[in-house]
Amino acid sequence: MPELYSRRRILRKFTALAACGSTSAAIASDNKRLLIERVEITVPGLPPAMDGFRIAQLSDLHLEPFTTVDDILRSVHACNSLKPDMVALTGDFVTHNTRAAPVVAELLAQLKAPYGVYASLGNHDFWSGAPEVVKALNEHKIPVLRNETRLIRTDHGTLWLGGLDSVYVNKPDVRKTLQDWKQTQPLVLMMHEPDAADVIAAAGVKALQISGHTHGGQLVFRGKVPMTLRRARHGKKYLAGQYQVGSLQLYVNRGIGCVGVPMRIGCPPEVTELTLRSPELARA
Repeated sequence: MPELYSRRRILRKFTALAACGSTSAAIASDNKRLLIERVEITVPGLPPAMDGFRIAQLSDLHLEPFTTVDDILRSVHACNSLKPDMVALTGDFVTHNTRAAPVVAELLAQLKAPYGVYASLGNHDFWSGAPEVVKALNEHKIPVLRNETRLIRTDHGTLWLGGLDSVYVNKPDVRKTLQDWKQTQPLVLMMHEPDAADVIAAAGVKALQISGHTHGGQLVFRGKVPMTLRRARHGKKYLAGQYQVGSLQLYVNRGIGCVGVPMRIGCPPEVTELTLRSPELARA
């Protein structure tokens, strides 16, 4: 089964990284140093009445073998502390099998948001068994959007939310997925792999794409992913944070869990608070 990084390669090179100043204590603190990233993004078509609508994003939980129940609980509690309007979960709930799917779904059932908790799937969910992951999430009333959209009706207006399956499964059929959406309407699109933004932007989509997949590099030494490692496929171009891709806004979450090795260096786990802004107010 493919992995984000080659475990053997990383372990072989880790001694060299440690010799350059990355101590085991620093590694442990990065694994557990959960950060809340607060980001404001202007979303085309968002009505002024919905300015300030907040979405909390969690990604790449990877329960087992390296991410623990406590790790996920901390991220859930951090998410709830933000009191978001909606929660978006952008894939990779499990790592190598679906044994953990019911557990992670039960933990995520504790998330609270007045306009709902929604999910899309990542590559590891498909490799492990997408039907079982979807079933576990649905049993806890977390809808999984698979190449489809939902109209979210709020007290102040409407927002479209879309979810695309992992690029590892199929090339995104953007036009078919968004057939009910009009360009003048606000859209937030969950897509696990950030590099799909190039395809989505090429289709002329003016919206916000939120992604994960890259773990922000997972092992980042002095601000750079070590040259001895390889970035994740479909996550080579957009590593972490906010980007403008044509007319598309993109935000890439660093995720919670680890793959390949049980560590993060210079790249702590993240809960994102996305505050949506109306372009009409931005022009005022």
